[in-house]
Amino acid sequence: MKTTVRNFGGAFVLAALVLNATGASACTVKTREGADAGNEQSTRRTQPAQPPSQPSTQPSPLASPVSEGEGNLETKVSGEIKELAAGGFSSVRDAFVFVARDAQTYATLRQWHEQLPPLGADFFKANAVVAAYLGQRSSGGYGVQFTRGDAAGGNVLRVSEKSPGKNAITTMALTYAFRIVSVPVADERPLALALDAAWQEAARPYKVGAGEFTRMGGFAGRAERSTLAGELRVMRHAQLATVFFALEGTGAEGKHALQDVATGTVTPEGALTLARVDPGSFVPPPRHPLRARGQFAAGENKLSLTFEVLEAKVNDGYGGQGKLEATATAPPPKKRAADGDDPM
Repeated sequence: MKTTVRNFGGAFVLAALVLNATGASACTVKTREGADAGNEQSTRRTQPAQPPSQPSTQPSPLASPVSEGEGNLETKVSGEIKELAAGGFSSVRDAFVFVARDAQTYATLRQWHEQLPPLGADFFKANAVVAAYLGQRSSGGYGVQFTRGDAAGGNVLRVSEKSPGKNAITTMALTYAFRIVSVPVADERPLALALDAAWQEAARPYKVGAGEFTRMGGFAGRAERSTLAGELRVMRHAQLATVFFALEGTGAEGKHALQDVATGTVTPEGALTLARVDPGSFVPPPRHPLRARGQFAAGENKLSLTFEVLEAKVNDGYGGQGKLEATATAPPPKKRAADGDDPM
């Protein structure tokens, strides 16, 4: 089944993410060498693995798979994709995606992975960092693969699961594969991700029940108010949340869309902070990204968010502010392991 990035109907698709409609202060996550599996030294011959479910779009790969070995931290470049870290073990026990589009968010990721290089604000003017955690698997041989392609009119980074090959010899131990890459993306563009089923199933859907956004600025200094509708999808891990936006709005000057993905922190009281969200066509260039703050309530069945562009890039640029209220339309995804396994 295929969907397009502007379909806000039955399938949840955005320039940030391709998902089927059915479908934290930082903790320390340390990469371990294969020997860290403890006394699990036995091996077995795996049966041919079932191919992973495909995302709802099929980007044409522009790059070969990045490194596939467990615990291989060698930096590699595959097309535009640069591997920063990878391994077969982490303390993230369930499927999760972490996206950093700014130095502040990336600093959180570096607390998880001490081997990551320092990257400043200038780097994130033209790049994003994406970390994908596969979750628990019953043996070695599993991994995360990134490829770049074009689909549905936008540049897409595909995140897929790599399974053991036919007759592969693998370690007979639980593994938790992950991979972290940097990828070029323009400062004023959203990040497009297409996710395999492992990550699709880890995102909880929310429907926007009410919302509005007001754009201000420009030469005329006019304000345009738009209604907000659409969906959010939320991945949770410990005191982190990754939010996938598929919002649309209608104002006096026509229809607008906000389609992006952002990772932020969640306090024990449920307060959510997202340092950077692309405003889409709600705020035309030249502009700053949005900052978003929110609150989970009612056992995370409800989520409220406020957005604000604090300043325009130039005096005649645009700014804006908005808010929304969303309600979960499905139960939380089942966890394979408790977040209590993490140190934070």
